[in-house]
Amino acid sequence: MRGICYRCGAEDELIDGLCQVCYAQLHPLIEIDERIDIEVCHMCGSYKRKTWQTPKSEDAYEILEEIAYYAVKDNLKKKCVNVEVEIYPKITQLPGGKRSKLIIPVHIVARGKLPGEKEERTYEKDVEVHLNMVQCPRCSRFMSNYYEATLQVRAMNRYLTEEEREELDKFVREELYHRLKKDRMAFISKFIPQKEGLDYQLGSVGAARYIAQKIKEKYGGNIKETATLVGVDSEGNDLYRVTVSIKIPECRVGDIVRYKDKYYVVTSLTEKNLYIKDLDKGEKLGLSWHIVNKDVKLERKREDLDEGIVISTKPNLMVMDEQNYEVYEFESNDEFKEGDKVKLFKKDDKIRLVDKN
Repeated sequence: MRGICYRCGAEDELIDGLCQVCYAQLHPLIEIDERIDIEVCHMCGSYKRKTWQTPKSEDAYEILEEIAYYAVKDNLKKKCVNVEVEIYPKITQLPGGKRSKLIIPVHIVARGKLPGEKEERTYEKDVEVHLNMVQCPRCSRFMSNYYEATLQVRAMNRYLTEEEREELDKFVREELYHRLKKDRMAFISKFIPQKEGLDYQLGSVGAARYIAQKIKEKYGGNIKETATLVGVDSEGNDLYRVTVSIKIPECRVGDIVRYKDKYYVVTSLTEKNLYIKDLDKGEKLGLSWHIVNKDVKLERKREDLDEGIVISTKPNLMVMDEQNYEVYEFESNDEFKEGDKVKLFKKDDKIRLVDKN
């Protein structure tokens, strides 16, 4: 409806008694304060929305852009759902430490129209995001050696080898790094190497359970969990520390085991099964860990097997024992060629060819 704008006196199509220009001036497409404050951890770069968030990037400038973007987004109110907003942070400096002050200018462009308006319009505004450098709860707990759970990595009926220690430690740390994206408390508060294995004090129980399960999926084994009462919280609830123990199998790939009076070489291990191959007939089996724990016995470790070298492949496979220089004959096998190093299993006056060294 046309009429006289009560604000400027112009004759125009009116919206709530105002011309198009006055209505746009008094009714911006968005509302937002010119200054926005956000808490940022000076140690890890996380920032606080409703909860503390870990930045998606590791680049300093991209982290600041992300912080400024969400600071504006969380404090911006659109006057209509059809309004589209673009946010442009302008990073000109990096924070210098715990007490540094950092202000990020942000340019906002909003496009759309409010109910009653016939044409879309553009509204632009400049705001400042002020970063307040603090220490987040996670880093505060980390610095105070806080932990909720102990992850124990062991092997059944033996100590971990040095090779296993290095491999498992690398595996645990890599999995924790990935876990941090979902669980900010998945940090190592303290690493305690033990004679029999590895101990990790972790910031969350969930992280300990997650890593134990990942180890089991890759190496097999059993998981056991216990809890110890350590006190009460401010509301009188009991507080517990949890110990999650994962024991990988006694046998490893390449070891010789005995099952139902036959000898097998271990070919692989999974979360659910141990896979073995008969040394006499080549038969392959997959046994559940329940059966393994009850009926399978470790006969000899791979590193304790004798070694030989293939000296001929035709008509039969000829292998020379590197310890006593005796020559043993086996059925022809296309997997081997002259010069190959092989493992030998000697038991019950019989020489069995295991595999390549």
